[in-house]
Amino acid sequence: MNGPTETQEVEINLAPIAGTRVAYTLNNKQPVKCSFIGAEPLFFMDTDEIIEEDSMFEDFSLDMFDGELEDLRKKIDSYDAISKEFHENEASISDLFSNDAAFITSELPNEGSLEHLTDILKQSRFAETLLDYAQTHGVEICYSTHVKIAEYDREAGKIFIHPSLEIGYQVLLASTELRRVWQHKNGALVDPMAFYPDHGILINRLQEADVNAFMIRIAWELKLAGEKDAWALVECSTFSDLGRAFAREACTDFRASNNGQALLSIVEAWFLSERCRKHDRTLIQRMLAGKSPEGFAHSQELSRQALIEAIYALGKNPYGNNYLAPHMELLIEDPIFSEVRDRSNANFLWFVKFESSFAQAEQELQMEGSLDGQTSQFEQFGQGSTPYEAEVIQFPNMGQQRSKSFDTTGHDGHCDIVPFSQG
Repeated sequence: MNGPTETQEVEINLAPIAGTRVAYTLNNKQPVKCSFIGAEPLFFMDTDEIIEEDSMFEDFSLDMFDGELEDLRKKIDSYDAISKEFHENEASISDLFSNDAAFITSELPNEGSLEHLTDILKQSRFAETLLDYAQTHGVEICYSTHVKIAEYDREAGKIFIHPSLEIGYQVLLASTELRRVWQHKNGALVDPMAFYPDHGILINRLQEADVNAFMIRIAWELKLAGEKDAWALVECSTFSDLGRAFAREACTDFRASNNGQALLSIVEAWFLSERCRKHDRTLIQRMLAGKSPEGFAHSQELSRQALIEAIYALGKNPYGNNYLAPHMELLIEDPIFSEVRDRSNANFLWFVKFESSFAQAEQELQMEGSLDGQTSQFEQFGQGSTPYEAEVIQFPNMGQQRSKSFDTTGHDGHCDIVPFSQG
């Protein structure tokens, strides 16, 4: 059989071969030998015939996605109508310079504005509840120029906020720190260094995602009450992705704010962003500097149990269900929430875990045999009641006894065996 090629004709011999059922060529170039495969030989056909799908795909249709796509379209359209109110024009960048100039030349607000801040917060039911909870536990909000923006001081029992910030920014910061007070008093504000490194990474992320979620929830409630300064900052800042995730759920179903669905959407958006890398780096640097001697870092199983309790306490809120409790297993096992995706952070975390396991193994070897008053093998050597006996072999002068054979009995000056004992 002759088959044409690009340059010349090549003769292909299709002689019968033992065990071969079919022999042919592809495009008159490539010889193919088909062995016995099943009941029929395998054929290749260059046709446009449409092959029917398997039975598992017979009922497949895009209609099953129509409902989900329609719900998503409604969420996007409902919030797009609201977001137009917070759209900034092209002159917004130049306005920032004029606002900064006015801010630099203005005087710091007086202490009376603190009352204005609390009045705004009380227009949100959730923020008002957190304020009452903080006052019940002796925590108050104060202005201080000694903090960069805001800080919750556990020992002093105060929330410090810098007075030079605009009122909308103060509302967001006060909401964040009030939620942090709630975490502290409910046992959820645990130092991540006290956990196993992988569990510490997760709880550190969840603590920050939780305060951001409730900050946005308070800003949303204030927007509904007519105080739109805080939500305007959310919409036009780096928190816009979190705010839109919450608003899409809240606009579609008003019950999403209380049943935890809207808050959970913020947590998911937080974990899918680059915020994880920033907070992981800060915690891992602390781990490299030295871990805390107390806690559950030495036991992965105990750390997991403590992690479950901390996540459960973290999901509590004054109104509505615990929004993290139903998703406990997913938060711990899903790589989206627990995996360190940044290569640099992952390398440093591996080093931290290796150093921790190495130190633990070394400590176990040192403690082995020395528990309950027992002494190690090295300590037992030379301290037992039974004397240790040994023999010192004195070899003869090789120059004088070169022609003689050595006798192990020690006679004839060949070899002297001197016994000695150590008491």
